[in-house]
This record gives sequence, C-alpha cells and structure tokens, in this order.
Amino acid sequence: MLIRVRDVALPLGAPPETVPTRACKRIGTDPAALRDARIVRRSLDARHPSSIRFVYTVDLDLDLADAGRLRLRGAERLPDEPTGSPEPDHGAAPLPGPIVVVGAGPAGLFTALRLAEHGYAPLVLERGQPVDRRAADLETFLATRDVDPDSNWLFGEGGAGTFSDGKLTTRIGDPLVRRVLEVLVACGAPDDILVEAHPHVGTDLLRSIVPRLRTRIESAGGRVRFGCRVDGLTLDGGRVTAVRAAGGRIEAGLICLAIGHSARDTCQMLAEAGVPMAAKPFQMGLRIEHRQADLDRAAYGPSVGHPALPPAEYRLVARGRHVPRPVVTFCMCPGGTVVPVVSEPERLCTNGMSNRARDGVFANSGLVVTVTPDEFGMGPLDGIAYQRRWESLAFGLAGGDYTAPAQRVGDFLAGRPSAGPIETSYPLGVTPVSMREILPPIVALPIERALPVLARPMPLFNDGDAVLLGPEARCSSPVRILRNPETLASDRFPGIYPIGEGAGYAGGIMSAAVDGLRTAETIIAAYAPPSV
Repeated sequence: MLIRVRDVALPLGAPPETVPTRACKRIGTDPAALRDARIVRRSLDARHPSSIRFVYTVDLDLDLADAGRLRLRGAERLPDEPTGSPEPDHGAAPLPGPIVVVGAGPAGLFTALRLAEHGYAPLVLERGQPVDRRAADLETFLATRDVDPDSNWLFGEGGAGTFSDGKLTTRIGDPLVRRVLEVLVACGAPDDILVEAHPHVGTDLLRSIVPRLRTRIESAGGRVRFGCRVDGLTLDGGRVTAVRAAGGRIEAGLICLAIGHSARDTCQMLAEAGVPMAAKPFQMGLRIEHRQADLDRAAYGPSVGHPALPPAEYRLVARGRHVPRPVVTFCMCPGGTVVPVVSEPERLCTNGMSNRARDGVFANSGLVVTVTPDEFGMGPLDGIAYQRRWESLAFGLAGGDYTAPAQRVGDFLAGRPSAGPIETSYPLGVTPVSMREILPPIVALPIERALPVLARPMPLFNDGDAVLLGPEARCSSPVRILRNPETLASDRFPGIYPIGEGAGYAGGIMSAAVDGLRTAETIIAAYAPPSV
C-alpha cells in the first residue's frame, strides 16, 4: 500500500533518516509495517528564525491490507501502479518536410529531444555558439567590451538560462515537469532537484549539463548547428518550405520557433514575413544587491551559520494603496553576480547569475513592474522599441562603455546622487546615476514606494547602503507569436510552431522546457515519423 504523507516537519539539525518514522506516526501506523520510503519534496520553513525547520512530503510503502484505520488527514493513498505522462501515439499524416527547431534554449532543446527520441530527426539551428566557445566569448566581451550579437549572455547553447542561476522552480503543475527534471539529472544535474521545493543548478554545472543534453539529441538522430542565425523564411501558399540561415537555404516542412525572449531581429524578420504576432505585457525594473551575510543573518537569526542551512533567499511582492502597481522580486540569486546581458551594441541591461554553491559575497534580485501595451504601444514590436529606448539611455548615462548605472537605496529614496565608491559584484564597474533617469516613471515610482513595504518582512530593503543597478528589461518577451491553443501552430502558417518564452508562452527554464515537450508531443500525435 502506497501512502503519501505531507507536512512532515523536522527541526533544524534532526537527521533526515527519521522522516519515514515520523510519517508513520503521523498516520497512526507502526513503523514496523514500513517496507520502503521515498522523499518526494523538501522545503525550508524559515518564517520564524527561532524555530527553523525542514518540511517533507514522503511516500510510504506499507505492508498493510486495509487503510481504514489510518489517519489520512494530510495524507492520501496512491495507486499501486505509478502514473505518469503517457507516450504519444504517432499520427498518420505524412510530414510535409524536415522539422527545423530554431533556437537551442530550454524550449528548443527539449522539443528536439522529444522529437528525436520518436524518430523525427529534427535539425536545431542556433545563432550562438556551443557552451565552451560561448564562455570564451563572454570573457572576451568583459576584456574588450566589444559586443558579439550572436554569442553572449542571451544567445548560444542553452539560451539565457545557461548563464543564470539555473532556477528550476515553476508553478505550472504539469506532469511533464518531472520528465524535464529527470532528463537534467541524467545529464549530470544533482538529484536533489527532484525533491527540493526551490531547485536550482547553477551556471557552473549547467555548462556541462547542457552539452550532454545536446549529445542525447544527436545520439537519438537529431542534429545541431551553431553559428546559424535564421534570417528569413520561404513561404508557399501558407506553408513554410525552407528557412534562410548562415547564407544558405535549408529545407523545412515544420518550423519550431524557440527563439528566446531577446531575439529582436528575428521578431522583426517574422513580422515582415507576415507571421501573426501581438504585443504583450512584460516586466522591467532594477536589480537590488545586498551582502549575502547580511541576508543570512536577517533570514535565519540565531540559527545563522548552521551547516544545514543554504544561502538565504526570498520571494516578495509589494502591493497596496501606497504602491501604484505591484512590485515583485524576480530571479533572486543568492551568492550571485549582477551581469550585463548585452546582445546589441550601445544598449545596456542587467540580470543575475550564480553558481551551484551560491557562495559569492553578494545576493541580488530583480525588482520589477509589469508594463502593458496600452502604455508602450499596441504594435507587435512596440515593446521591443520601448526596451531599446531605456537600454540605450542607460548605456549613455552610465558612460557609454557598459559600466552599469548604480545608486544606493538611501540616496534613491532621498532623491540625491550617490557619492563615493559603490561596491558591487557587477564585473565592469558602475557609475552613480539616478535610477529615475533610466526607468520610465510608471516603473520608478512603484519601486520607490515598494521599498518600505518590502522592508516589513525583510528589513534589508530599508538598508540605505543596499545598491540598485539597472535597468532590468529582459525578464520576459514583449512579443507573443500567435498560435492556435489546440494545434499549438500558427493559424496562418500551420507549419510554424511558436514555443517557449520567446514566443510568449513560458516564463523560465522549466515552463519553457515543458512547452517544448508539449509541442513536440502535439507534432508527434499529428504526423508520422519520416521513413528511413
């Protein structure tokens, strides 16, 4: 008999091996009936620093014939046979031509993997470079400040997620989430991502995991080409017949557009080709940086320094009558670095990055506000123009060399410039600039009003020496490439499948990967694999 027991609390320092016994006692059964146990989920409850605890969900395999006497409040009986996402049946329609996947971020890679595993031999075209060369290109940018528009923090193998924190949290609740996590573990990710409530991998590990994922695609019959930006489509009677990439024509019957949230030139090309798209809301704002040691003390109180505790993190929202619109923390990176996510010359944007250990001196997070098409323009590409405007302004005000605008929180709230050196993790240096100059008022004012509100649960937001850097404008795509909710393909061009974050259907590594798997399964269910 399989029983899932939730909310099994363990005090800080208690051995995890006692979780199954505690779970048995919770449901009123003798631990002697326990045949096996599996931890399903683990979270940290640090709401009360004086009584920090870990909270578990555990599956118990019990040698019992009848569950009638068990106390199943907070627990449930599971089916004896595990359930999961079923394998799709192959469709009968012949493929109209080869399948081309545009982009090797999470959406593109997982689309290609699923298609390859079922014999569809996809070709992945990635404008950027493999991870190792991409990392070298980033070092070159930091040394020379010369932008490579195709190989940077945003473009290249693994997409923007490769050089980030590698967060794998998601709220979509799709059974395919587990499949994504299992693939990542098979490619070298730590197996704790299968159970942690806030799993993350870290940039250092992703640099080896992502190439292994590519190898799985290639071993299953897929192909991946790097340095191959798609510059055009060949259309015939509402169908796609080819793409133009790297100076040549590549035959295609189906195209999966997994272009990422910053492929602005690709969006322009698609709009000119007549692919239906629309402006969508997106988030922009700043990053705030504190010392990680200060954050740990604020979060953990007397338990700070306990070896079982990870670097502290937070996820906060400020709203209310004094805050004109909600402000949320975004992509919080404990022990991380603020980096220049630059893909176009003379434009500046920031993001956060951290390694698996999250052992850097600083913690950083986005502070972002949603802006809507009725504020920046209803045209499909108006959001891109809006992002560019503020990124160009930030670049110029900070000196025109990719140093970042920065201001201490106390100075920002007081409306005065910051004086003296500003210590930060940003690798190219900072220039004191008023944050109100690099953000639209509809973003700057909510952040100003939000800081005191955020300080209620996290007093560090009232620390005048905390540093604001920015802008942060690449949280999500300002464009949605329209698709049919049933077929997941464009109604106007049925051979085009917009996928993931860049198409406006995901927000992060996990949801993008799941959207890729779901789209691949839709294609598999519609078309027969190509004959060998």
